Amino acid sequence: MDQQKQSTPSQAAPAASKAVISPQLIAMVCVIISFIAGILNSRNLISKETLAYLGTPEFQTVVGSILLAGAGVWGLIKNRPHGIIKSAADLPQVDAVITKAKTADEIPAENVVGSLREAAKLPGVPVS
Repeated sequence: MDQQKQSTPSQAAPAASKAVISPQLIAMVCVIISFIAGILNSRNLISKETLAYLGTPEFQTVVGSILLAGAGVWGLIKNRPHGIIKSAADLPQVDAVITKAKTADEIPAENVVGSLREAAKLPGVPVS
């Protein structure tokens, strides 16, 4: 008798950081900027020429470039070794991260320690 294997949903892999910002995000940011610019124009804080410029494709290109550069810088900061260790330590499933003593001193997280002995002192870490 053949038993069909019930497929279990696989856990979603963490989203890989993308270097490209979606056009929808750029459009949303431009709409928000246009909305704010409209309010500023109605209060005579910016001119009509400035308001007209904020809706042009050239301005959208500038905004998109700034967003892309910001995402790239954030990716570099977040994916450096210290950033990865800090991100792992912030997960609720992680009780302790054991690393070299020098690295543990450089990362401001209570559950990043430099030895197994220090990890055993943390709450939730089983002592064996």
